[in-house]
Amino acid sequence: MQDYCRAFIAVEINDAVRAGLAGVQNVLKEANGHVSWVQPQNIHGTLVFLGDIFQSAVDSVANTLAKTAAGCKPFEIEISGIGFFGSARSPRIIWAGVTGQVDALIELQGKIAATILQAGLKPDEQPFKPHLTIGRVRSNRNATDLVCALEENKNKTFGKISVRQVVLMQSRLMAKGPEYTLLQAAVLDG
Repeated sequence: MQDYCRAFIAVEINDAVRAGLAGVQNVLKEANGHVSWVQPQNIHGTLVFLGDIFQSAVDSVANTLAKTAAGCKPFEIEISGIGFFGSARSPRIIWAGVTGQVDALIELQGKIAATILQAGLKPDEQPFKPHLTIGRVRSNRNATDLVCALEENKNKTFGKISVRQVVLMQSRLMAKGPEYTLLQAAVLDG
């Protein structure tokens, strides 16, 4: 039986943005919601979630990603605002927003998803909504306080990211949370 690799393609963030997001996580933690907070070192912008792929397919995905990225120009986005997916009664995902050259990010994501599909893999079919997940709500405990804290902090700005590469990452689900390993970086130089 072949080994599988749980994988995704993402945009990494810089240390300044990471520190700002860690700071807002600390503020939001005071609301005492039942939230699994993403470890600051693991925060990223997912472009395409691949799920479980054969280990033998990793090189092919990496090559496809490198070719696609090579045809795209670098661009800049800003991480700004926080909010949630779900309803005020039942928030599910707490996110930081993406502004700036969002059209370039959406175009990059579309090209990568299309080439992954052409390569015979089936990426996640959820519509792409540019964001960074910073927490996953586990229950409605103190949801009202959490939503109020999100509202109070909704206009925070965390900084700019120069998108010059995308990364293929492996995700291992561990008891202490996911562990990510870089498999391949692909440079945008179109």
